[in-house]
Amino acid sequence: MTALIPLEQKQVVFYDDEITVVLVDMGKRQEIYVPIRPICDFLGVAWDPQRRRIKRDLVLSREVRGVTVTVTPGGRQEMICLPLDYLSGFLFGISASRVK
Repeated sequence: MTALIPLEQKQVVFYDDEITVVLVDMGKRQEIYVPIRPICDFLGVAWDPQRRRIKRDLVLSREVRGVTVTVTPGGRQEMICLPLDYLSGFLFGISASRVK
């Protein structure tokens, strides 16, 4: 799968911290996507189990996309992202006992 290239990238406040969001052209519409790994880092949950959970989930696995995001001074990298509308579904699946 080829990574999507964002039209725009911004930092937004997420529970008193900043996260990256990207605006992506999906053909007939534009959609906001959120890189998931930084969310996992922010919450203190291990990334790899969450990545596997997304792939197993019937809904999230259909919506996940690779998006080229500039997250470090070193440049762009492809990150696994979910549409903003599906972020709450991802967060509901995280066990509270795993959050640090």
